[in-house]
Amino acid sequence: MKAFLTLVLILSFEFVVAQPGGGGMMGGGGMRGGGQGGQQNQERPEMPEFDAAKVAGIFNYDDAEVLKKIKLKKKEESLTLEVRKAINTYNVRVNEIALLNKDNFDTLNVYVKAVRESQQANREQNQSFDRSEQNREDDPMFKVMELVKEKIEPVKALVLKEEDKLNQKMQTLLDEKKYNKWLDYQAEIKEELNPKRPERNDSGMQGGGRQGGRQGGGGGMMGGGF
Repeated sequence: MKAFLTLVLILSFEFVVAQPGGGGMMGGGGMRGGGQGGQQNQERPEMPEFDAAKVAGIFNYDDAEVLKKIKLKKKEESLTLEVRKAINTYNVRVNEIALLNKDNFDTLNVYVKAVRESQQANREQNQSFDRSEQNREDDPMFKVMELVKEKIEPVKALVLKEEDKLNQKMQTLLDEKKYNKWLDYQAEIKEELNPKRPERNDSGMQGGGRQGGRQGGGGGMMGGGF
């Protein structure tokens, strides 16, 4: 759920930046000595590339790295084999899920890229666009978020089910200290996959008056951002 919420925030940020005046600000129609024009020319935050598989939580563990992180000793050969087996079983099952959903992932990647490029073109060609005149249902980014949720959430549920199985297996194999190290490592890996919110350019956020609400808030989401 955290991952999808971050995706929503990043998509919302993208749409706001795409509007005339940029940077999530209303602009103010050339107020304050025409400063808005200069702001529009400022470099916009680079949006991370969308990767549907990462958003769905698809990734493989490196069994050698896992053994290192949980500090298994060489003499623990039997335990090492069991941990490797659990990791490899998870990887195989997740790869099967990814393969079954490859067409959906590819379609989403192409669609999201096309919408982003279209939004950028509209921003450059139609500076008079008024977002307030557009119904939410007609908002391209709203449609993207709805489609991503529809296609990704069921896949993510399958991945999380496999993750639960893996964690249960690891809990039976490891002592409390090693199991906690495993959970810490797992959280670290998943955090690295979360798409990061683009950093706002403070110099581009001044002039033309602030927009009424917050831009999108905080929060981080799993992998493969917009």
